[in-house]
Amino acid sequence: MYERHRSAEPALPPAPRGTRAVLRSPSGVKIGDYVCRDGLFLQVADMRSAGTATQRVLLFDGHAPWLMTAPTITYRPIELA
Repeated sequence: MYERHRSAEPALPPAPRGTRAVLRSPSGVKIGDYVCRDGLFLQVADMRSAGTATQRVLLFDGHAPWLMTAPTITYRPIELA
């Protein structure tokens, strides 16, 4: 009988409304962007340099900091001109 194999990665929740997903390097992240951590979309409240442009410590309200060391999909609010 055919068995369906489940992916090892859990499905992401829907992206925050009014945002667009883009793969960004640590140097391209801005305050106000969202990243998905632990199945939740967390908004970047502040950030710190981690010594080089290829690493950033992202700070969130009510959640532990996260060291971003590689390009990651981030969600930025869409700006209407």
